[in-house]
Amino acid sequence: MPLIETSYPPPEDKIVPAKDGQPTFLIFYSSVENGKMWCPHCRDVQGIIKSAFQGSSKPNGVITYIGSFAQWKNVPSHPARLKYGVRFVPTIIRLENGKETARMEKAGILDSDGFEKFLS
Repeated sequence: MPLIETSYPPPEDKIVPAKDGQPTFLIFYSSVENGKMWCPHCRDVQGIIKSAFQGSSKPNGVITYIGSFAQWKNVPSHPARLKYGVRFVPTIIRLENGKETARMEKAGILDSDGFEKFLS
């Protein structure tokens, strides 16, 4: 399945369980400012995420851009913090049957063994 990209909030029809019974992964990134994501950790994992999710035989992934630095940093009322408990970007939440079963945050995504286990 191709990676779906959306701004926050992600459309609910994009995060429901996939028809194939596979999990859906919500990927929270910083938004793009001046041609690149403002979060350096997001930029660090961007290629890994693209490789892991882009393609017809890959897991279902929905990238959600959480907003500008000012909209995110030190804003405890940000909807992604409240609804999904997102504390850091990047964060990937694994959903199975609409329920969170696992999550990875920041540099943890760079651990290739852990990331592969997380996806399977």
